[in-house]
Amino acid sequence: MKNFEPIKAKYLALGISIDNIDFAIDSVREGTKREITLETLTADYRGMTESQATQLLEDLYTANGGEFKTENRGGYLYGTLLCLVGIICVAILIGMLISGEGKTKFIILTLCGALFGLIQGPVLIIKSMRGKFRDADSPFNN
Repeated sequence: MKNFEPIKAKYLALGISIDNIDFAIDSVREGTKREITLETLTADYRGMTESQATQLLEDLYTANGGEFKTENRGGYLYGTLLCLVGIICVAILIGMLISGEGKTKFIILTLCGALFGLIQGPVLIIKSMRGKFRDADSPFNN
């Protein structure tokens, strides 16, 4: 909350209501999409202009460490873990095929794990690099 105090004081001095500022701070902390927060801040009953709302959100995101700070971390983490799982499954699969001692069921399961890890992992990493990864994209959500 300390890093939001100077921003709060600045916008209170500009005549923006405390309710609007608190709403924007809560939205930034929760990771609400920018478009939704802007739409709510510029609604008739809030009384903010689009330029005021945009500048307020820019300042808040800067103070918070970036708009997609926490979401991109998850994408990189899951993507890297899935790539590692895929590589391990490929190594096990190659070992089983070379030795000829693998059961068909285990070979198929290992092949599925390798394909899933080597396809889904890079997809999540690329999404994170582009800033398009959201928590809903996590492969482990129920």
